[in-house]
Amino acid sequence: MRIHVLAALGALAAAVTLGAQQAPPQAPPAQPPAGEQPQRPPVFRGGTNQVRVDITVLNRKGDPITDLTRDDFEVREDGAVQEIDNLKLIEATGSAPDDDTSLPIRSTYHAAAEAARDDIRVFVIFWDEYHIGEMAPAIRARAALSNFVQFAFGPTDLVAITDQLTPSDAIRFTRDRRQLADQVHKLRGRQGVYVPARSAVEEAQMYRARDIEMLRSQVTATALEATIAFLGSIKEGRKSILLVSQTLGRVGATPMDTQTWLGGAIRAANANNTTIYALDPRGLDMNFRPSDVLHSLATETGGKQFSNNDPTMALREVVKNASAFYLLGYTSAKNPADGKFHKIAVKVKRPDVEVRARTGYFAPSATDTETARKTAAANEAPPEISKALEKLVDAPHMTVSGDLWAGAAPGQDGKAQVTLAWTSRNAGDDSVSVRASGADGHVYFDGPLRSNRASFDAAPGTLRIRRSLLEADGSVSDKQELVLEVPDFAKAALAISTPVVFRARTPIEIRAIQATQDPAPFAGRQFERTDRILVRFGVHGPAAADSTVTVALLGRTGAKLATMPLKSLEHGLYEMDLPIGSIARGEYVFEIVASHGADQAKTLLSFKVI
Repeated sequence: MRIHVLAALGALAAAVTLGAQQAPPQAPPAQPPAGEQPQRPPVFRGGTNQVRVDITVLNRKGDPITDLTRDDFEVREDGAVQEIDNLKLIEATGSAPDDDTSLPIRSTYHAAAEAARDDIRVFVIFWDEYHIGEMAPAIRARAALSNFVQFAFGPTDLVAITDQLTPSDAIRFTRDRRQLADQVHKLRGRQGVYVPARSAVEEAQMYRARDIEMLRSQVTATALEATIAFLGSIKEGRKSILLVSQTLGRVGATPMDTQTWLGGAIRAANANNTTIYALDPRGLDMNFRPSDVLHSLATETGGKQFSNNDPTMALREVVKNASAFYLLGYTSAKNPADGKFHKIAVKVKRPDVEVRARTGYFAPSATDTETARKTAAANEAPPEISKALEKLVDAPHMTVSGDLWAGAAPGQDGKAQVTLAWTSRNAGDDSVSVRASGADGHVYFDGPLRSNRASFDAAPGTLRIRRSLLEADGSVSDKQELVLEVPDFAKAALAISTPVVFRARTPIEIRAIQATQDPAPFAGRQFERTDRILVRFGVHGPAAADSTVTVALLGRTGAKLATMPLKSLEHGLYEMDLPIGSIARGEYVFEIVASHGADQAKTLLSFKVI
């Protein structure tokens, strides 16, 4: 529960509605194929008091209206009419491109890169199992959701299913509708059911049995806010949450309790451009009235509450409303910086339309703004760390066939020897050809990689490497380029060869690597929690024998997390061993340093755990 609270508060401290804010950290945007213009999220920057509002306008049939202009809108803040600076229509239908080979989601980083695109719709189904009855309500909800996930979404839509016991970093987006249907089938309602416990959080609840419903409400509230903050971190544009719950809060809750529930979630949703829809799975049961809390969560964030006996078709409004909306920006006349809530009212000067938009925003105080700036500055990585992490971007345009690695080490007669290694992701049935040339145009290697490896001598300096994947008919199906800076090992008093990574997934594989004189390098830099990696590198030069060699594990901001144990091998080689399961998911950098007096050499090796 504390993890969810910190996640929500951390994101809300940095996510402020006005233009002076520091936006939530986002995944690097996907780069388009050559010759196409990049897709960028719409950003309105008209000064320090710029306010942005997402508006859905529907006709009588519930279809989005897409032909409105700036003159058709009227915006009031705290009752005062505001002048509209910007208006843009955003349309995303979820339809698949002609080439749909990139549709399957390969990793969490691929999902984040796809979500950042303007034309990709993002949906999360939040199953509040603590507040769903285990019998009729759960059965009705599963039936509606099963149909919803299989037939309502477009091919490019990203959808995830989560609950209050799923950490935000474990939320997984997919385009596999069958996988979503299988997840829906496993959902259970546990309102009033306390054993068996599902997690350590629930185990802790057992010690305070009298307050168990209050604790469950707190867990759900903080989990919902953390989910909203997570969505804000991966996409600037609109996101949608379908909250499946019978009620929020506990029986006998005071107005202050309800206000706490409403304030936190609504503030998080409005700050992170997230619309909440609510589904009450009890249907039109005369013994119960729809939850006021759920109704307020939906209406205050531009969404809608669904409560009927057959919600299957009604749920499709969630997707339809996300297909077209207006992004409106205005300059607040008051330029507020008071930390208070300011009400927004949007009207459309056209009859018979329904307008949905968030109802206001919390303006940051001067203290909030300064705190956000300091937090962003503290989380900014040094340039060399950022450069190392750039290599880890897993954008959709990058190769899905495999990874190419290039490294340099001292060869014979003081020359540098470059080694190329290819790790295939599809059983290695493709033919790989590589061309390596220097800055002066001299070609050092041009040909196929036999057994997915090749070695050759190269002069110090920049080496440009182009990899081509060849089909059976000789045509090129995929290309990749990378640059390697080859050190001058002959002149350097102290130099470090390019670190070589070996991956093992079983104890047998790790023993095979250790027993093999020249094992095949692993070219990838993404690892599962079950992997174990060995990293080998050499320290060379006249000062190498007496040098001090250290390896530090750094986080993505450059903070030192641990000092890695090193094993010294023969001929100036070193080896370190890291079970990936010993560290959390995320991006990391190994900082390898060799020093002797005034002489020092350093190299960085980045990787990520998924």
